[in-house]
Amino acid sequence: MATVEVRKRNEMDPALQWNLQDLYPSYEAWQAALGEVSELCGGFEAFRGTLGESGGRVLAALRAEDEIGRRLERIWAYGMFHHDQDTQDPKGTEMVAKAQALAAQAGEATAFLVPELVALPDGRLDAMRRETPELQEYAHTLKEIERQRRHVLAPGEEALLAAFSPVLGNADTIAGQLANADMRFKDAETSHGEPMPLSHGRYGQYMESRDRRLRQTAYLNMHKAYEEHRHTFAATLDQQMRTAVTAARVRHYPSALEAALDGRNLPRELYFRLIDAVHAALPSLHRYVAWRGKKLGVDRMHFYDLYPPVLDLPEKRYSWQEAQAMARAGLGPLGDHYLEGLSHILHDRFVDVYENQGKRSGAYSMDVYDVHPYILMSFTGTRDSVFTLVHEAGHSMHSILSRESQTFRNAQYPIFLAEIASTTNEHLLLQHLLRTTSDQLEQTDLRDDLAQKFLGTVFRQTLFAEFELKAHERVEAGGALTAEFLQETYGDLLRLYYGPDLEVDEAGTFEWARIPHFYMGYYVFQYATGFIAAAALSQAVLRDGAEAAERYLRFLGFGGSDDPLPILERAGVDLMEESTLGHGLASFQAVVDDLAGRN
Repeated sequence: MATVEVRKRNEMDPALQWNLQDLYPSYEAWQAALGEVSELCGGFEAFRGTLGESGGRVLAALRAEDEIGRRLERIWAYGMFHHDQDTQDPKGTEMVAKAQALAAQAGEATAFLVPELVALPDGRLDAMRRETPELQEYAHTLKEIERQRRHVLAPGEEALLAAFSPVLGNADTIAGQLANADMRFKDAETSHGEPMPLSHGRYGQYMESRDRRLRQTAYLNMHKAYEEHRHTFAATLDQQMRTAVTAARVRHYPSALEAALDGRNLPRELYFRLIDAVHAALPSLHRYVAWRGKKLGVDRMHFYDLYPPVLDLPEKRYSWQEAQAMARAGLGPLGDHYLEGLSHILHDRFVDVYENQGKRSGAYSMDVYDVHPYILMSFTGTRDSVFTLVHEAGHSMHSILSRESQTFRNAQYPIFLAEIASTTNEHLLLQHLLRTTSDQLEQTDLRDDLAQKFLGTVFRQTLFAEFELKAHERVEAGGALTAEFLQETYGDLLRLYYGPDLEVDEAGTFEWARIPHFYMGYYVFQYATGFIAAAALSQAVLRDGAEAAERYLRFLGFGGSDDPLPILERAGVDLMEESTLGHGLASFQAVVDDLAGRN
């Protein structure tokens, strides 16, 4: 299997890299912006003790806070993007540190705002809204302040927490630096004994190879490297979760889970309902694992056998131009306005396309409200890479459409809705590919791809969610997150979820150290709920046409102007309806039945 050496960033085509000059024309302009925001933070002190005077004063304070937030978002993005495009460059690390320090200053400077509003007499905020109609643009913000009143601390306490945020919130930075900048991996090896350079970007590519020796050595060598650093990763994860548990207690929440979900106004029951629904569907996953083993002709399935194609079809590779065309075709049912925004994303250097030495692994989309969204990815030419593109473009289009309809504050959609927007695009692309081929083998391959998306986005992410819950509960009970505990817990969940037909390799029980989302505080379950909601939304678009597409675009345009579940209900999906999760998982069973019927 041929591969190309990962090049240095300055050796690559700038046209296929994101354009950071859209943010600032130079590093010096960015430094000047740091000083300007610092001055705005100092000036915010003038609002202290005056918010009870009038609705106009509250309006001015909220707008001043937005101004700081908008400028800080731009500063943070510029620093983070420089870091992520080459984590080995110390300048990027320094820029992130400066942005973090400024964010802490902004948090400390504005920390009194919410506590001071909370301290107003009952009914005073409602009276202010009546006397100052312009406050209507902050209606959702003020409603959230009222809802979380009991969890807001005194102004001095809020300022203290904000001041300590850079110290308490850097566990993910340490883990990321270790994984992306410092760790080196032993080469993988083909069945012919050819050494293959192993990196985060290439790992996924190797796991899809039909060469089992390549998959096996990539999997084992990747996770053995994490095993060698297991105690350091256990310490960073312990710090991350201990900080979350402590913050929850300080804010009078019974658990870190309830603190995280309350911040998104999601019910605790949804988290456990998802785990229960997935547990009930595990027999279908076990059946799928067994089917894969039979199709691949392996005596015993291992984790590295879950991702290669089961059919010996010619390996398809797509150019960047072909990937763009596939994205446009797959997302065509969403209409011309959506495709116009997609065109800007693809052609105006919003995307950093290829891997380079030191580039952050994975993929993401980050919006800068006053500029545009940016996408980081490492395109490899696989079909999976095309799906990554449309996934991240879904996030970016969510941002674009929210910005068109909402103010800065109301455009900040919650993570819970974000994953729906991205996964709907994946569903639409897959259905497009199924519709445009009559080849029975390719049909089977695509249905297997759909089953794998269920596996990776619903089952695997719910496994992560359950692991995260168990780890937090360990800390809440007074225990420590040792490498031994984390390995044992993760291994038990692997065996539970994947069933008796999959052999769990010891190296794979250290995979927990490789998952950056564990540093994001009960984030991953939203991939699973988002996938199920997205399946329903994409089916409606394909079934009902323009009317459903328009309803879906309005859903994206709501941004974060209301609570997440009501916004989703307006799009036609109620995740608190008991049958919704079960119906989504039943569609996975139908896919497995179809695959089994095709032999």
